Amino acid sequence: MCQMILMTEALTPNHLLLLRPGPTSPPGVFVERDIYRRRWRQVQYLADVFWRRWLREYLPTLQQRQKWLKTDRNLQVDDVVVIVDYASPRNSWTLARVTEVFPGQDGLVRSARVKTATSTFIRPIDKLCLIEPTAEL
Repeated sequence: MCQMILMTEALTPNHLLLLRPGPTSPPGVFVERDIYRRRWRQVQYLADVFWRRWLREYLPTLQQRQKWLKTDRNLQVDDVVVIVDYASPRNSWTLARVTEVFPGQDGLVRSARVKTATSTFIRPIDKLCLIEPTAEL
């Protein structure tokens, strides 16, 4: 019999850089002048460059906004999201599940209560990035 292994961890740029899963803490902030001191610092600098490009180029494509042109799918209970925090160092954004939605007077969801592994937050939808929508029947 074949057993299926379910991964509960989201794929991140860190997986691509390290070529293995596993939690690692961000090693620090490095600048361009550190690039010639040691190989390790060069790798860390390149990882920081990769992270900045991922934030700037890939992440916005997950949550495109065409204001007033068409309506998009509202967040729903059990959607999997990433809590966006630009001040966080690389590889430290939090994965969460939507537990409750709060629509505005126009019926569109404006904020949501999300549950992480350690706590519960209420965040506006512009600070949540939909990763895995709930299956609609």
